[in-house]
Amino acid sequence: MEIEEALQDLESQGWLDDRRFAIEMASGPLTRKGYGPRRMRAELERRGVDEEIVEAAVAAVYESTADELDAARRSLERRTKGPGDRAAAGRFLERRGFSTGVILTILDEMELDQEG
Repeated sequence: MEIEEALQDLESQGWLDDRRFAIEMASGPLTRKGYGPRRMRAELERRGVDEEIVEAAVAAVYESTADELDAARRSLERRTKGPGDRAAAGRFLERRGFSTGVILTILDEMELDQEG
């Protein structure tokens, strides 16, 4: 009972707020690590955040496919120094948690860059 009361006190005072935690993690450390939405979801769920809160936090960071594309490009740019191998880039982006559509778009861009 004492533990439950302490947790309720912390929550009522704003010290224990899963929503704030999820949004701060998603827009801070997880974004800086170059994580895509799938990896971000997995990391937040691993930390015990409720699925509904996770979805809201990820949606706040990735409002559109364009946001995810920009994040994938930045993540890949930090990793590579030059044109690179398309297959390796695809695997890297997949491990980072980017969607298949975004990965295919990035790989198409790499192919056009190599042709041009």
